[in-house]
Amino acid sequence: MGRPEPPEAVRAAVDRLAPVDLAVGLLTYNNAETMGGVLDAVTAGVARHFPGTRTALIAADAGSSDDTRERVGGTALPAVVLRYEAPAGERVAVPFHGVPGRGAALRSTFDLAQRLGAKALVLLEADAVSVTPEWLERLAAPVLDGKADFVAPAYARHRWEGTISRLLLSPLVRALYGRRLQQPFGGQQALSARLIEHLLIHPKWSWTGGDVHDLWITGTAIADGFSVWEAALGRHLVRSRTRATDLPAMLAQTLGAAFTVMERHGDLWLEVRGSEPIPIVGEPASLGVDPMTVDVDGMLEAFRLGVRDLTPIWELVLAPETLADVLTLESGGHMQFPDDLWARVVYDFALGHHYSVVHRDHLLRSLTPLYLGRTAALVAATRALGAAASQAELDLVGAAFERQKPYLVEHWR
Repeated sequence: MGRPEPPEAVRAAVDRLAPVDLAVGLLTYNNAETMGGVLDAVTAGVARHFPGTRTALIAADAGSSDDTRERVGGTALPAVVLRYEAPAGERVAVPFHGVPGRGAALRSTFDLAQRLGAKALVLLEADAVSVTPEWLERLAAPVLDGKADFVAPAYARHRWEGTISRLLLSPLVRALYGRRLQQPFGGQQALSARLIEHLLIHPKWSWTGGDVHDLWITGTAIADGFSVWEAALGRHLVRSRTRATDLPAMLAQTLGAAFTVMERHGDLWLEVRGSEPIPIVGEPASLGVDPMTVDVDGMLEAFRLGVRDLTPIWELVLAPETLADVLTLESGGHMQFPDDLWARVVYDFALGHHYSVVHRDHLLRSLTPLYLGRTAALVAATRALGAAASQAELDLVGAAFERQKPYLVEHWR
């Protein structure tokens, strides 16, 4: 696909502002309610941590019906605002990140950052109400200092929060790409000019279709030798009317994106073995272990309903020995879900997606009871543990995904 030209007014704005050192990108869609706080944090972050650095805002908007675009244009920092057309189908299906047409938004933002001559591009979520000036500093500094090409976020969370990332996405990315990222779909990120140029001319990015872009960017950065870091950002809180909140939909979208990247880009992961931690800027937060109410009984009941209603689908997806182990997981109301069994379950679902053994949306949604059973087992296993021991339990999940990867590779080819 050729490089599309932005509208004349946008090109004129870019010409007036270029060159800049730092670009801050916002992918927006009806975020007027939260935009003020995000813009205030960005403005304060530039003033506090990057005084004298030429900085510009880039807002790629999916056609907001509120005054999101006007709020960006009214900030103290110079701004370029571009409206793009999101595919109709992506407007109908509420995305887990709340921004329809994310691929088009990323392409437009990368293109404008390159035209501005930015050395670093920081992407922030427009609905993140916990953003602070330090987020900008921790994301941008490693790139501006020439140490990192890609910076992902690391959030402070309770040990039972974010389990889609902790039990599914992070272990999967660790095994696939060999890096121990905490937040593969993190929203916040920073990219170097070198990485942006590489992505814009890369022949394998189609820029259209489902939301595979973030994970593909991460995999490409790792596989093609770019320096990948993390930034400790503290708590991550969002307030949005446009994000998916239905658990089966969120699982289908996030894991479906991961499986689609696996499908399209085996060159990024099939030969990778082992893993290593990545550098982090800022002080990593310990897991929160304060008392928290978790509906374990509800999770276990959902697992039981899955066993009752979804076994005919699981028979098509899971290897016979894996299914046999799954059906005997719960004993006397107590759930133990071994890490290696969980890894094989996820890999069987990846293989089922790869070979289209079941309608893919049905396949992905049918993982929900298994995920809830695994989450219930995590709560039971860590309830009496401290922060360090709870973290060790989560680290063992990633190690199991690494151990079981040869099974995935053998059956993939």
